[in-house]
Amino acid sequence: MPVRVLALARQEESALAADRFDRWQSPSRLRRRTRNGQDIAHVMARGVADAVREGVDAILAHPLAHPVCALIAAATDLPCIGIYTVAHGMLLPRLSASPRLSPHGYRIAETLVHAAMSPLYAPALSWVGDEFGMRSRTARTVRAILRGQRVLYGYSRALLPKGLALPDGHSCVGYWWPARDPGWRPAERLLDFLASGPAPVYFGFGSVSPGNAERLSGTIKDAIRMLGARAVVQTGAQGLNVSTDDVLTIDECPHDWLFPRMSALVHHAGPGTVGAGLRAGVRCVPAPYAIDQHFWARRLTALGLAPTSLPARRITASELAGALRTTLHDEQYRNRSARVAQVLRSENGAARVLSALATL
Repeated sequence: MPVRVLALARQEESALAADRFDRWQSPSRLRRRTRNGQDIAHVMARGVADAVREGVDAILAHPLAHPVCALIAAATDLPCIGIYTVAHGMLLPRLSASPRLSPHGYRIAETLVHAAMSPLYAPALSWVGDEFGMRSRTARTVRAILRGQRVLYGYSRALLPKGLALPDGHSCVGYWWPARDPGWRPAERLLDFLASGPAPVYFGFGSVSPGNAERLSGTIKDAIRMLGARAVVQTGAQGLNVSTDDVLTIDECPHDWLFPRMSALVHHAGPGTVGAGLRAGVRCVPAPYAIDQHFWARRLTALGLAPTSLPARRITASELAGALRTTLHDEQYRNRSARVAQVLRSENGAARVLSALATL
């Protein structure tokens, strides 16, 4: 029988949350950040509660939604599985730099992260308690519920430090790749650009803005000129725009189609983009901005898949051109990326999530 699963919130609510999360990361007063975070949590809580009332058999919860989802699942006797692209230890720089984080240490990191996030979730958890008639809806109650739930990480164990131990019930299952729209076709101008010269360098910084779009666009333009290469720039949430004979700015484009056609990648080191780049076997230069991106950037350099990591906030054209020159001219980065690509292509994270659902 088909299983009805609630995965995160609805599309329009997720878009709202992403927009507010971006503004929450910008420099502002703590009170405003807290209020924005509370808004996000409340939007998620209402979306999850509405979907549960419509009828589901299980909840798959993003890490930012997991506290809310866990409490709703407990109130409605629904199974709930954490579906993560980030582990809590990765959010704490000193802990995530250690290859020997024990399960106990991970629980400490988990507790610290939840404690830091508690003011953001408190109103939403109180609302959930009222909606579902729960007496206990405190952060301590939620932490206890979370400890008893499974968490599946959507990335490869091969990318983590060898000594990194996860708690019982937590496991890496491999990436789950987005399905490409069967009706999607590449724009003619993109096909013409790719056919008109050597493989270009890709630039894209995801959905969280690393700063002034005009400055970053200029940095990319100058770096490509110094390098004497061609580039494809994805406009992204920043609204990047670089217009020269050797640079093409594009909107959304499936990474599984675009990345294999690139000579190198410059990206924000978000977990999905990291996975897509490695699966394509393309060398890269990570330029992280926030949150777990720094962890993934460090893993790329630690595994010898990238020569360096350049913070997106302070990136300069000369640094960028130099890192790309090293990446493109040293074959060790191509060879290592190709080996990791073979590992990732052999894994099927989505199938393992489905197997977990089958045991509920």
